[in-house]
Amino acid sequence: MCGIAGYIGKNKIDDITISNSLDLMKNRGPDSQDHKIFTDNNIFVYLLHSRLSIIDINERSNQPFSNNNKTLIFNGEIYNYIEIRNDLLNKGHDFKTNSDTEVLIKAYEEYGQECVHYFNGMWSFAIWDESNECMILSRDKFGEKPLYLYETNHGIYFGSEIKFIQSLSGQKTEINYDMLANYLSLGYKSLNKNNKTFFKNIINVEYGTNIVVGKSLDIKKNKYWNPQYDPDM
Repeated sequence: MCGIAGYIGKNKIDDITISNSLDLMKNRGPDSQDHKIFTDNNIFVYLLHSRLSIIDINERSNQPFSNNNKTLIFNGEIYNYIEIRNDLLNKGHDFKTNSDTEVLIKAYEEYGQECVHYFNGMWSFAIWDESNECMILSRDKFGEKPLYLYETNHGIYFGSEIKFIQSLSGQKTEINYDMLANYLSLGYKSLNKNNKTFFKNIINVEYGTNIVVGKSLDIKKNKYWNPQYDPDM
């Protein structure tokens, strides 16, 4: 379990806020906390990561992880990363680590957003693609790993916990009393029927979904997977 958080938008985030947010993220990853900042004209990009080291525990696999103008923060595990790694080696990619993190970012380099179709695992990740000037957010097919989104008039915040978004944004988010009432009256089965959360304007990224945020801060959603039922199988 790792923690991810970030922002793409027109506002700068001060160093104290970043430091406090990383401290808050230690509950999801005590082994390493780091961040990277990118600027592109009037757009600022922040990527924060807190690592729980499991695969290739060497610091060379710490995140944010960059390669060829692309930078990744990732929470989860790609179970078939060794098979994908071998395929990428055959396609001419080389590797400096033994991590599924490096496999993920190089699979994105090879296949673009279609890389998720090659993954067997659970994940939420963000990639800042400098070459294409966009942020890619992705959540796994069954929504096992959490990913929340908060859209404002100046940019988009995201994180694997809502409190990370609250810390980064400095906003006192309002309670969504409708969701709270549903939970208290109907129980946990009333949750996750839509992408709403207990806080107004903070949503769940849907399972099996990629989101692309461009420099104009437009949001494009791609539902890359839905469960299929075939009674004849």
